[in-house]
Amino acid sequence: IQVDLSNDGLSGTIPSQLGDISQLTYLGLRDNSVSGTIPPETSKLSQLEYLYLYSNPISGTIPPETSKLSQLVDLVLYNNDISGTVPSQLNDL
Repeated sequence: IQVDLSNDGLSGTIPSQLGDISQLTYLGLRDNSVSGTIPPETSKLSQLEYLYLYSNPISGTIPPETSKLSQLVDLVLYNNDISGTVPSQLNDL
């Protein structure tokens, strides 16, 4: 399953229920007004390969649980208000 809602004028937060879409392989939410934090429930997306959240006012830290995304190939978060450190397992992306 691929979901690309990039540049669609979205606002609000990333719902924690997103983690229930177990077959999701691609999530694109770039260039929107998505705010809040990255929910730890994203770690349940075991098939996720591509996560594009850049150019949003997302804040907080990258949840350490994100390191459980063993299929993740590309994670792009630039142009956000994210702080803290990158979980070590994600440094190789």
